[in-house]
Amino acid sequence: MLTGGLIWSGPGAAVSGRDAATAIATLGGRVLAVGSDRDIERLAGAGTMLIDLAGRRVVPGFLDAHTHFIAGGEELAGVALRDAATPSEFAGRIGRFAAEHVGEWVLGGTWDHELWGGELPRRDWIDSLTPETPVFVTRLDGHMSLANSKALELAGVTAGTLDPAGGAIVRYRDGRPTGILKDAAQSLVARVIPEPSEAELDRALQGAAQHALARGVTSITDMGSWEGMDAYRRAKTR
Repeated sequence: MLTGGLIWSGPGAAVSGRDAATAIATLGGRVLAVGSDRDIERLAGAGTMLIDLAGRRVVPGFLDAHTHFIAGGEELAGVALRDAATPSEFAGRIGRFAAEHVGEWVLGGTWDHELWGGELPRRDWIDSLTPETPVFVTRLDGHMSLANSKALELAGVTAGTLDPAGGAIVRYRDGRPTGILKDAAQSLVARVIPEPSEAELDRALQGAAQHALARGVTSITDMGSWEGMDAYRRAKTR
């Protein structure tokens, strides 16, 4: 039972003032009643949990009608680089993540090189930290990624690899790849990344659900894959 707040129950409902609902009672995941504190508190029993909202607002759960939900969960499970503000912090986070996830690709990232002045990252920043761990981390807009030497080796990308149509391999002066792959060139490495296992998809779904619920999102539509549908089916049976 939530009391002492402002309850928005839908279009036409008062959002403030004397007519606004201030309390809500629930049971077994369902709403029993919405009304004034006095009306709702009458429903309380010996085992009722009372929560004082202290004036905060309660709204129905949000519906996001277009998500890439499991893909987002996979992103959440990867290395977090969105707020890495210096090259050393960028490299350090990748190195620590690799040490904690031995035998796995280091993916995710959503890095932004503008945070440290605009210099694009290079594989030599991270190679010594990830000598046997493939790394493929993507910029926040999805238009470029950084691969370390191990990932380039697995993908067969060398100084002799031509830029694909619609993409570019950023290179050192001697022609060797720096690790930055732009647009269509990202597929050169992306195609050798192993497909996620069922367990990894299940963890991605769980992580995405926890992230969404913590922000008030209770319903989603996932523009995903058939493999993702299987993950939802498995979750439903648990």
